[in-house]
Amino acid sequence: MYKLETRNANLFYGEKQALKDISIGIEPNTVTAFIGPSGCGKSTFLRCFNRMNDLIDNTTIKGTYLLDDEDIYAMEEVYDLRKKVGMVFQKPNPFPKTIFENVIYGLRINGIKDKNILSERAELSLRNAALWDEVKDDLNKSALSLSGGQQQRLCIARTLAVEPTVVLMDEPASALDPISTAKIEDLIYELKSKFTIVIVTHNMQQAARVSDKTAFFYLGELIEYDDTKKIFTNPEKERTQNYVTGRFG
Repeated sequence: MYKLETRNANLFYGEKQALKDISIGIEPNTVTAFIGPSGCGKSTFLRCFNRMNDLIDNTTIKGTYLLDDEDIYAMEEVYDLRKKVGMVFQKPNPFPKTIFENVIYGLRINGIKDKNILSERAELSLRNAALWDEVKDDLNKSALSLSGGQQQRLCIARTLAVEPTVVLMDEPASALDPISTAKIEDLIYELKSKFTIVIVTHNMQQAARVSDKTAFFYLGELIEYDDTKKIFTNPEKERTQNYVTGRFG
């Protein structure tokens, strides 16, 4: 069974069609990379899985979108969906609170008050985000005092604290320096044993390094979806070949 699946997914912003008839199945505990030139629909498609596009006016969404075979758009509580499908954005967005309060923010919203549970979940999430050793003695410091790379790992920890099963990442390292980027990539590789991860990236080397499967998008269409190694070494479609070899994009 697929963790995430779409069948004939279409999305319109007003009259403009941003996604065209996309069908895909994403397996559990894998890293899937969405690649393609700017404006090709990959971030729009990513946001379908936690219904972030619901927030955009004049958006029409058609087709079937499934999480564990359950219809994402039939769920009455979007909040429940977002507990299962976490999101990490392009730029780190820590809250102006302590490191500890950032991590447990979602738990507090869910009404969890037990200090032992909050402390345990904070440590586990920070460990899972490969940040614990760097901040364990500074949990009461402002999250805004951390470096950009640390802030992004803190945002990942905050996402993990509510125990999602899927983590969506929209260009999570594009605002970071090479050392921080490498840490995020190592982290993605580690996390797939516990989570299903979907990452949008402009960096094809990054897609090749971290993902098991790669989907190539162009002008709102899914052109090709296969094992990452095959996409980068022996793609079936000429447009994929031209993109991954740098002939356009």
